[in-house]
Amino acid sequence: MDLSRLIPSMFHRRLALLMAAMVLVSVALTGKLAWLTLARGGELRSDAESKLVRRTWTPTYRGRILDRKGRVLAQDRASYDVAVDYRVMTGVWAQGESRRLARAAHRETWKDLSDEERDGLIAIYRERLDRHIDEMWVRLSQASGIEPGLLVARARTIVERIDAMHASLVEKRIALLSQARADKGMGTDADDLRRLRARANQQIAEQRMAHVLIEGVDDEVGFELERLIGLESTLRGGDDALRVDLMPGLEIRNTTRRAYPWDEVAIDVDLTTLPGPLRREGFASINSEGVAWHLLGRMRGNVYAEDEQRRARAIESDEGLRARSADQRGFDLGEYRESDAVGAAGLEYSFEQTLRGIRGARAENLLTGAVDSREPLPGLDVALTIDVMLQARIRALMDPRLGLAIVQNWHNNERVELGTPLNGAAVVLDVDSGEILALVSTPGIPRGKDWREQGFNTQREYERALALDAPYTNRAIAKPYPPGSIVKPLMVCAAADAGVVDPSVGVVCKGHLLPGKTDSFRCWIYKQYGMTHSPEGQPLDGAEAVKHSCNIFFYEMGRRLGARGIARAYADYGVGEGFGLGIGAEFPGAIGAFDTDNSGAGLQVWDTILMGIGQGPVAWTPLHAADAMATLARGGERLAPRLVADAPVRELSPAPMGSAARRLALDGLRGSVNDSDGTGHAIRYDGVTGIPIFDVPGVSLWGKTGTATAPDLSYDPDGDGPLPSTVEREGDHSWFVVLAAPEGQAPRYAIAVVMEYAGSGGRVSGPIVNQIVRALVQEGYLPSVGPRQGARP
Repeated sequence: MDLSRLIPSMFHRRLALLMAAMVLVSVALTGKLAWLTLARGGELRSDAESKLVRRTWTPTYRGRILDRKGRVLAQDRASYDVAVDYRVMTGVWAQGESRRLARAAHRETWKDLSDEERDGLIAIYRERLDRHIDEMWVRLSQASGIEPGLLVARARTIVERIDAMHASLVEKRIALLSQARADKGMGTDADDLRRLRARANQQIAEQRMAHVLIEGVDDEVGFELERLIGLESTLRGGDDALRVDLMPGLEIRNTTRRAYPWDEVAIDVDLTTLPGPLRREGFASINSEGVAWHLLGRMRGNVYAEDEQRRARAIESDEGLRARSADQRGFDLGEYRESDAVGAAGLEYSFEQTLRGIRGARAENLLTGAVDSREPLPGLDVALTIDVMLQARIRALMDPRLGLAIVQNWHNNERVELGTPLNGAAVVLDVDSGEILALVSTPGIPRGKDWREQGFNTQREYERALALDAPYTNRAIAKPYPPGSIVKPLMVCAAADAGVVDPSVGVVCKGHLLPGKTDSFRCWIYKQYGMTHSPEGQPLDGAEAVKHSCNIFFYEMGRRLGARGIARAYADYGVGEGFGLGIGAEFPGAIGAFDTDNSGAGLQVWDTILMGIGQGPVAWTPLHAADAMATLARGGERLAPRLVADAPVRELSPAPMGSAARRLALDGLRGSVNDSDGTGHAIRYDGVTGIPIFDVPGVSLWGKTGTATAPDLSYDPDGDGPLPSTVEREGDHSWFVVLAAPEGQAPRYAIAVVMEYAGSGGRVSGPIVNQIVRALVQEGYLPSVGPRQGARP
């Protein structure tokens, strides 16, 4: 189309083109406006409104961990530190700010002013800012209750300390720079020294950060001061309405700490109740440390990516947690911040999402002044089945300072030096409920900050002790032990159920299992004294075999059960299953080699023979032992051991158990500790024989000793290095398991104790178990008798 014919005038053609361009621009602008209004209007409006809203978070508290009687084992203690920037305390901030304000207020004439005129204006604003800082000290004083003069004095002390530190570093830098010049053959005159000082006079980090003036204020003061941060006020002393920070350089640091009130408990042990050579008048005060550390775990102050991932998974999978944590926008108010404390081990870790509190939120509309707030939600409490006083008493009993947990003369332990501390574990279970009343592992964790404070002469000596003692391992659930003879009552029931023997008919003890081979598969009495348990050829029934701990009877049970049968026998009592307590690594138990499926595949006949007496390729933990005894007491009913009070009771596949076999097993356990010829009845002290191990009146007991051949404990000082490893401990682990009840009643509590490389179960673990029975009396679980031991948390 020819535009010149339609519009002959050049002027009009140009005007038409201009109009068309304007229309196109208008259409584009209108389209953009429509898109912003319709498509993104809500988003942009929200963004604009958000800039008018000041959001702050209100701190919360972590939930408590309680014992079965409501005693607080772990809790947050609110604490906040008030810090002020070094530059505010020195006046550096005021000087810089006064120059900025003077220049801003006289922007148009500033370049024309002389230095003297500028300095005069700056001085005016500096005076006003100094008064503003004085007012800040007054506000801090009103909130904290500390006189303003004292706050200023504290600030002056901090400044003097940091200035001295800075001056010392400057001199050291100058000395180094001067020495460097001297090394190059260069002299240093006055001008050089000035240049070196200028170069060395660099700020240190402490001159650019805030320092604590007030420590440990409560949450009310902390919250009040925190709300002042970021606010502005009109600078007094002029009519220019200048705005400055209300509290310049102020920081509120959340120093809330996790407290463990029962971490240390003073236990007074009645020395008249101790065995033989340890018995004397009076009490021994044992400071039981780290009472529940292996259960509660610990906190850390660093947030890792895995923590955030665990939180996200928990929010996604737990509808209740999601509803509790989300604000109206769906934002997780419990999300991690950089300085948050996080459960790092034990129950603090496994119950992190339960214990973790939900922050409160406060939104203030800066235009209208309206405030919308949501109160913080504290973390939920976790109640345990543990009795912390019972736990503390048992830990004190197993403290080497008392004497029960060190190698003594009467132990007849020729492989470990007299006086050597013995490590071990103890478990107490409630038979009827499966609740764990005590779960003790020794030794406790190191309490000093470094090896010197713990009494070691060298770092290597400390590392060796850590490697051998493994204090961070919870021996009650995480360390594998050969069961030894404490499994013998279980084998009575297993063999009867499998139909391989009538335990009431019995087996003749000939001293050795294999005809003509007197040096293998022997009974302990034949090995030590050349005797048998059947001197006249009479067979032992199941009860007699348990009472006398006859190896031949149980070798025969293992041989008859065979690989699959013996594997099933152990599996029926939980070996191969973890407990899922949530307090750290657990050893589930092993039947056969550790890398097999616990089915018994690959077991040889000699393996099954040894497993009949709790030796060979089988391992479990003290919790397995106590649980197995509780299962026997219940007649085969299995309840998963519980550590958390409101955890549901889990009934497991029962252990097959005929009433006749169970009666024989319990009769054997009763005879073992109550009859004078039972292996768990008495100890010999200083040549005096027949001294009963158990002496707590009003209590019925069933028990079994175990002396389990243990693998050597070796230490390799340099890993893959050239130094050879050395055998540091060898010998037998000492076991003792007991069922206890008020006299005349059915078993109520199952107790299991193991002491590593300690030798005889009766001589070492027996006296400890006797004291644990006494502790059950003192804490009201068994009939009260005698004086009560004291405790001072």
